[in-house]
Amino acid sequence: MNGNNNSQTELPSQLNWLNSLGVSDEDTVVVVEYQFYSDAHITGQFTNGVGPYSFLNAVPFPSSPGVVNAPIILRAEIHLPQALPDMSKTDESRYHGGWFIDELAALTSVALGVRIRAGGESRRFEPGQDPYGHPSDFRYRPKPVVHVQSNRQSLILPSVVDTHSMSQLEIMKSVPRIKPARYVNLIRACRSYQDALWIAESEPNLAWLMFVSALETAANDVYTADASPGERLRQSKSDLAELLKEHGGDELVDQVAKLIADTLGATQKFIKFTLRFKPNEPDQRPSHDLFQVKWSNTGLRDILDKVYQYRSRVLHDGIPFPAPMLRPPFYDSSDSPASEVPFTGLASHSHGGTWTPKDVPINLHCFHYITRGALLKWWEEMSEEESQ
Repeated sequence: MNGNNNSQTELPSQLNWLNSLGVSDEDTVVVVEYQFYSDAHITGQFTNGVGPYSFLNAVPFPSSPGVVNAPIILRAEIHLPQALPDMSKTDESRYHGGWFIDELAALTSVALGVRIRAGGESRRFEPGQDPYGHPSDFRYRPKPVVHVQSNRQSLILPSVVDTHSMSQLEIMKSVPRIKPARYVNLIRACRSYQDALWIAESEPNLAWLMFVSALETAANDVYTADASPGERLRQSKSDLAELLKEHGGDELVDQVAKLIADTLGATQKFIKFTLRFKPNEPDQRPSHDLFQVKWSNTGLRDILDKVYQYRSRVLHDGIPFPAPMLRPPFYDSSDSPASEVPFTGLASHSHGGTWTPKDVPINLHCFHYITRGALLKWWEEMSEEESQ
């Protein structure tokens, strides 16, 4: 595909890949390396089948929770044309707040389940110049900071700092097959997930919001066109629909529904998506049922409904998520799996609030597992549909 005849509806990371497919003379291509920051232990590398991109392992030392270094080097061939945007009108159809390396960093974060943040350009290879390239500090970005406990059992998201293999990047091969509009939704959801990981240890209340936002973004991609605004109003706010019908008939119901279409059925859409794409039960779970989430659709539905209620209270009333849901998981013993629900006993009191177990049905550690698993299954289904 050539940059001159491409409509450029694609995001840069996807357009760069598509444009690379038509390049026969690689000696004329500029190659740039970028650092991907993380505090996870990364093994292996991934260089085959990912188009103009290679994910190299810098093998940093030391590697431990909270020590941010650059374990991954992204090597990218640049096949992006010079594009002049239309400045005559507002357009946010491809806006997500980042550049092409931020898109790839967000995808990498979800694929690996680790904190990833893109750094600036660190090395550049120009055609006809030094084959070893030359150092570069263009578009400098400071190393991100993450505040974590040194003890793994004190971490809110302990799985994020485990050892992760770059073989999990296999899903990245789907990038050129995804429709551009859906790829934008994928990037937006992945960036919300990515942001949640970086703030989870210091601001878990905000991490809850970002995880829910990631799932909502994905849900909107799947279910936006399922029903008309009027039908969604009747399903989610039947009392309001009936009142409107009494005063103006179905026409008034449909008119009001169009005005509030973006808010209709948000909870049910969030729940429906998460149940449809929920991951399998974790391989390792606490031995006692009291410390496990009920993985049935019925059990998860009640949990997701509660989570969304708390999300809405944070946004509209300023009431944080319950304190027990902001704490690290607990462990039966030093080698037992992390709990999936907060430890409350008969009840828990903290910072002026009191909660019984039914009020705090899941911890952030387990919700992270559900969020990432759902995003990955959605991503996989998206790529399979577009390849058919």
